[in-house]
Amino acid sequence: MADSQTSDSNAAHDPGTTVPRPSSRAQAFRETLFELIRLDGVRGGLIVTPDGLVITSELPPRFPVEALAALAATLGRELELGASRLERGAFRTALFSADDGTVFIGGSPVGYVTLVADRWRRLSST
Repeated sequence: MADSQTSDSNAAHDPGTTVPRPSSRAQAFRETLFELIRLDGVRGGLIVTPDGLVITSELPPRFPVEALAALAATLGRELELGASRLERGAFRTALFSADDGTVFIGGSPVGYVTLVADRWRRLSST
């Protein structure tokens, strides 16, 4: 009964037609994050809402997911507020680098995409 209620409206007009269901939004978020963490040097990542709720994450076991989500949401909100105060337009991405790694934060329609990567290195040695 639930299937008939969620079927595509075109399938109701042509009962012999099987309409493939679009993937869920959750699956789309997981696929997007998976593609990003495949980048060279990226250790893991997560997508969080503006209030820090984890939408999806793929991090090594030693990473505290909730703490990183809270940090990403706090930094993302501060970057958005700072950009508007400075009349710089919407913030898109930010990079935070420390001795043990780098964090990238990017704005998205649902919140913030956060990637944890190896320490950022300059391309030249001079």
